[in-house]
Amino acid sequence: MKSSLFLLLFFFSLSNSFAQNAEVSVGGDVGNPFKITKGNFASLKQITIKAKSKDGKEHEYSGVNLYDIITKAESIPGNILRGKSLTKYILVSATDGYQIVIALPEIDPDFTDNTIILANKMDGKDLPDDAGPFRIIVPLDKKQARSIMRVISIDVLTAEKP
Repeated sequence: MKSSLFLLLFFFSLSNSFAQNAEVSVGGDVGNPFKITKGNFASLKQITIKAKSKDGKEHEYSGVNLYDIITKAESIPGNILRGKSLTKYILVSATDGYQIVIALPEIDPDFTDNTIILANKMDGKDLPDDAGPFRIIVPLDKKQARSIMRVISIDVLTAEKP
């Protein structure tokens, strides 16, 4: 019983430590790789969107538009998505190894009205430790499988024919 309690406390402290010191690396095929931390996140332009969680309840999420993050990383030449740039995609990874893919036209306002964000707040409060400190929110997906929690990296990659 003591060993089970010790393991539980160990994993709780480990996840709590991650939540306090977390950062998201932004890289891949970009001209300006950078890191997002809890400290510099507030300096990025904040927006709020509404989206349903997997339990069907609507929540208000606050964070940064993924398009703004990719633009800051200089991933699209001249910020005009066309030609070879249309073969680029975003690979988002979480602490547990879970990964999702988002095609660049899914975030470009010239292609869509959908706004995908990297959130740090839900209903005005910091994301809970089991979901944050950073989470991608894809509001128009019918299933929330791409609303990935505990994000640690956002990489822009180029699809290549095998």
